[in-house]
Amino acid sequence: MTPFRIPSSMETFTDTCPSGTELLKVAHEGGPGACAALARTWVSEDIPAAFEQCPAVYDSMRVWLADELSVHPKQIGLTGSARFGSSFVARKAGRPFGPCSDLDLFVVSKSLFRAYSANFVAWRDDFRSGKIEPRSSKERGHWEDNARLVPRNMSRGFIDVRFIPSYPQYKMAQRTLDAMFRLKRKLKMTPCSPAPQKASVRCYESWSDLVKQVALSLEHSSLRL
Repeated sequence: MTPFRIPSSMETFTDTCPSGTELLKVAHEGGPGACAALARTWVSEDIPAAFEQCPAVYDSMRVWLADELSVHPKQIGLTGSARFGSSFVARKAGRPFGPCSDLDLFVVSKSLFRAYSANFVAWRDDFRSGKIEPRSSKERGHWEDNARLVPRNMSRGFIDVRFIPSYPQYKMAQRTLDAMFRLKRKLKMTPCSPAPQKASVRCYESWSDLVKQVALSLEHSSLRL
């Protein structure tokens, strides 16, 4: 029998709510093993920094959103600067979370992933066939980028709902985007809560896909230190 092993860079790492910069330092020193450990536990569990003044609001928000999306509250979480108080994305590393910073929510659900994926494919086919048209040349550019890039993310087990237009025929995406709009308004009405300008949802097909993608993001960002 052997003892449990941990990456050497994590032997003295005891902070349960590290800053984005501290997180990247451990990821940089510990490599892929540390990145995976950070993704499994530090990124996807515990109370986010954005709700440290009133953790019960975080719970209430998750319960409300879970009902909107027909999932369990435990399937919903936060990443980014809202979780740690500062960003760990390379180009934003160390930037503190502010009262109006974005909320980057995630949900882990195979059924939702399939629903969003079906909505995306339907939208892409409608766009490419000319059944629907963008409202401006700028939007056309965004649509063309999304039609090309989102399938790569789907093959990795995740999809960002904001890349699907909020049209009635793409029901689950529209329902989710509408929930994000109402979530922002509810938070602004709630004492001791963040008041984000933007709130978005990324859906993962499985917890393994979430850990893999977050660990990859940590690893890439840490290499730029």
